[in-house]
Amino acid sequence: MKERYFDDLKVGDRFKSEPLSVTEKQLIEFAHKFDPQMFHLSRKKAERTIFKGLVASGWHTAAMTMRLFVQTLNFAEGAIGLGVDELRWPNVVRPGDVLTVETEIVHLRPSRSRPRFGIVRLRNVTTNQHGEIVQTMLGSAMVPKRDRSGTG
Repeated sequence: MKERYFDDLKVGDRFKSEPLSVTEKQLIEFAHKFDPQMFHLSRKKAERTIFKGLVASGWHTAAMTMRLFVQTLNFAEGAIGLGVDELRWPNVVRPGDVLTVETEIVHLRPSRSRPRFGIVRLRNVTTNQHGEIVQTMLGSAMVPKRDRSGTG
């Protein structure tokens, strides 16, 4: 897959990721390390909660979204995160779900402080295999321009 630069993008561009399967083992391992709540750790205990079963941490969903976003857009030299707004988890992720991310470019502008870079405003929508939205976010990232002279 080719590397992308700021110059390769236009407002309205949409990119769809490959699917990613979520396993129970991954869900529990993430929770043990980063969000050790019972509905993320134990199938049996999770059945007695509002979720009626084991669910992924929202932070795990965010991490999987990031992986899919990075792999799909494949920015040259990476994308430097500047912030995330409106992060939402309207539906849970369960073991066995298959996630995909659709990224839409909503705004582009040259960086004022770093002329060799551009600022990308994007919306990521993560869905499961049923088309249910499991995460939405609006974020900003700094990505390199193809023309690195700072004048383009």
